[in-house]
Amino acid sequence: MTGTFEAPARRPITWRARAFVLGGLGLAALYTAASIALGSGAEHIGPLWMAAIAWTVLASLAHVLWLGLRHRDWSAFGRYELPEDDGDADEWASRTGRYDYLRDWEDRHLHDDDHLRNHDLSP
Repeated sequence: MTGTFEAPARRPITWRARAFVLGGLGLAALYTAASIALGSGAEHIGPLWMAAIAWTVLASLAHVLWLGLRHRDWSAFGRYELPEDDGDADEWASRTGRYDYLRDWEDRHLHDDDHLRNHDLSP
């Protein structure tokens, strides 16, 4: 088999998939509006919204995994590129490598209080 590799076309997102993923948020909003309108206690609203957000995240992940395993549509994971790491953040945080000179400079200039300790104050 010769030729170039072509990824399968991306499957459209159906209304059922959207309802599955966003259903928890809709139910939480409905419950919140009903409890405010009826004047009932609001102690369950916070945990309900936390559960709805957790449902949305897990349902979204389950949906894209289902598309990948069932329909071989891994485009949800392939659209983004990770940023290129040049090691600057690690070297800056640990003060190693090319930022090692800053540690020496800080030790000499920022923490140099020898002039306060070692002076003889007698006339």
